[in-house]
Amino acid sequence: MIIIGCDYHPGFQQIAFVDTDTGELNERKLGHREEAEQFYRQLKVRGKKVRVGMEASGACALV
Repeated sequence: MIIIGCDYHPGFQQIAFVDTDTGELNERKLGHREEAEQFYRQLKVRGKKVRVGMEASGACALV
């Protein structure tokens, strides 16, 4: 399973993730919508289970 933490900013997402199978840790800045969509679609292609935690505040449009 891949566990992802997302911090949303205007214009980009900052993410940190860990693959619980391999222990791999990583961080990425997803700079625009297409880059974020490509990243998340790759997880499906790899057949990985995913759990996502989002940072949300009163200024977040997704809340």
